[in-house]
Amino acid sequence: MKVSVESREGLFRALNVQIEGDIVKSALDEVYNYLKEHAEVEGFRKGKAPLWIIRAKFKDYIQEEVGKRVANVTLASAIQESGLKPVADIYLEKVQLEELSQRLNYTISFEVPPEFELQNLDSLEVEIKKVEFSEDMVKERIEELREEHAIWEPVDREVREGDLVVVDYRVEDMESGETTDGETSGIIGSKTFREEIEKALLGKKEGDSFVLEELTLYDTEGRPAGKARVEIRVKSVKEKILPEVNDEFAKELGLGETWNEAEERIREEIKANLENIRRGMIMDAVALKLVQMHQFDVPKTLLQRELSHLVQIRARELSAWGIDPKYLDYKSMAQELLPQAVLNIKLRFILDKYASQKGIQVGEEEISRKIEELAKAYGKSTEDMREYLQGENLIPVLQEDLRREKALEDIISRVSVKEIEEKKEEQNENT
Repeated sequence: MKVSVESREGLFRALNVQIEGDIVKSALDEVYNYLKEHAEVEGFRKGKAPLWIIRAKFKDYIQEEVGKRVANVTLASAIQESGLKPVADIYLEKVQLEELSQRLNYTISFEVPPEFELQNLDSLEVEIKKVEFSEDMVKERIEELREEHAIWEPVDREVREGDLVVVDYRVEDMESGETTDGETSGIIGSKTFREEIEKALLGKKEGDSFVLEELTLYDTEGRPAGKARVEIRVKSVKEKILPEVNDEFAKELGLGETWNEAEERIREEIKANLENIRRGMIMDAVALKLVQMHQFDVPKTLLQRELSHLVQIRARELSAWGIDPKYLDYKSMAQELLPQAVLNIKLRFILDKYASQKGIQVGEEEISRKIEELAKAYGKSTEDMREYLQGENLIPVLQEDLRREKALEDIISRVSVKEIEEKKEEQNENT
């Protein structure tokens, strides 16, 4: 086997691999035998066509299939010989087969990890807002609870920002002519509807209809996926009604018989949770600082995968509201989530390098504890959770995540944290 490396744009690399001999012969024999048994050739009964006719008729298929089989057998060795480490998808680009000499050349491409120097983190400093209990925290928590327990009441008026609008839709694919009917809903201003649809809905009332011609559709990765004619009829308009702060709300929350009891419970919970809040702020500040200190490109394939993952999470959240995910504005969501995707990937590379330099490892006992936590969170037995993770080959992923968590904890233990008093002007703006 001969392997040569070719640098491509950015972090992409290509491996040109040359194989000859028994491996190629074995793959050729397998493909020939399959075609002789299954190929249909006009003028011959199945399995009776001469090999020379099969070779001529299925030349392209033979080259591609032999290339795949040889690559499957030799790929791991070729990558090891190259000294490179793929970070995501591997693409089989080209296959050249010389049947007579039983020689095969194939080219694969993939992205490699970015190269960067880990900065000195021993004297790392971060700033966070000073975490002290205040009655504003209680007010904010009460408003959060009111939002969580809000109800949507139908209203007989025009659609406004913040309204929940239920619509019937009919979408006709301009290319195939296929139509889809259904009902969905969304909150105006929350980007649950496409921007074009939101603009058209503002000012409409229950029973109103409109049509959008040649609306561009996007797939879950934000890429154009055709055009459609969209008919929409407003089925109902609802506005958010927040619960009143009273004894009934206290009982609904399960925090006491009176609102005074509930408010005191909320106050005590916030005080007890202050250290967790502070810890979370430190973790976020350290993560951001680490990314800012290390400038390097992220692999495009990893970025696309991470972005798609974040978009899918957002789509599931919106779907839980009863919103049809098929016609969400995936392009806008992808643009909004792109900075978070970049930060996530960069942080992983930084923590991986730190863990390697510090010799941070994860033991079986730590993995078992994490599996127990996951089992409890998902309402499964520990055995079932471990079986699922093993079946999906997720134990190594879990181990990597735990290793990064330990690396981040180690960095945080060395960080100097400066707590900044919030300026009065900022406090006034927030109230």
